[in-house]
Amino acid sequence: MSKVSKRKSVRPSAVKSAERTLAILEYFREKKRGATVGEIAEGLDLPQSSTTMLLKSLLDLGYLEYSPDSRKFRPSFRVAVLGNWIQRSMFRNGPLTDIMEAIGGAIGETVLLGLQNGPNVRYVHIVPATYRVQLAAQVGLLRPMTCTALGRVLLARKSDAEIKAIIRRNNADAEDSSHRVHEGPFLADLDVVRSQGFAESRGKMTPGANVIAMPVPDQPDSAPLAIGVGGPMARIEEYREEILKVMRHHLRTR
Repeated sequence: MSKVSKRKSVRPSAVKSAERTLAILEYFREKKRGATVGEIAEGLDLPQSSTTMLLKSLLDLGYLEYSPDSRKFRPSFRVAVLGNWIQRSMFRNGPLTDIMEAIGGAIGETVLLGLQNGPNVRYVHIVPATYRVQLAAQVGLLRPMTCTALGRVLLARKSDAEIKAIIRRNNADAEDSSHRVHEGPFLADLDVVRSQGFAESRGKMTPGANVIAMPVPDQPDSAPLAIGVGGPMARIEEYREEILKVMRHHLRTR
């Protein structure tokens, strides 16, 4: 009689190890340089013993390289090619990172790439502005969908029932009353977003800052994405038409 094996549930320790492993890779993405065990442990607020163990595992698996002279780790080429196929397949006009660099180069403001994560938007790639005063944002940051331009662009694709559920969740989670929205006016605002093809935050999430966001044209088997250009409200307003022109050109929207 054959046995039917049951799948074991993921243990909390396994989840923690996975989170820490990804945090290490994100650390290198942000710093863009090699780092010692101590630097990584301090930067991520992790125990040095656990950090050492994870780094050694990643080294053994070929995802990291190690220099005995500097005692620094850095990602290997294996990490660099992990997501190449995704990036190449996501957008017909070229890799999204190249598109974002082109938009940033033409405008000079911060360029954000985001996708939905539950009731929030998560920033997954950022091209920093060339200006000294710029929109502050970090990869991995979660923002409520109702308060952000990227979130509103993504919400505009959904049914009213889905939108209302996210409104309720965002309002319930909001610690600042200014981050809550009223259902009726918000749904009306999304109709405007649908008709014009872009959304603006206008200080709703970050006072004094504005982000203009547009959807990335759909690609097969990929989650909906949005790209935003953000900076101080006065500067975004001054160059608003140019920003829209550049974004439409690179994203091939109306």
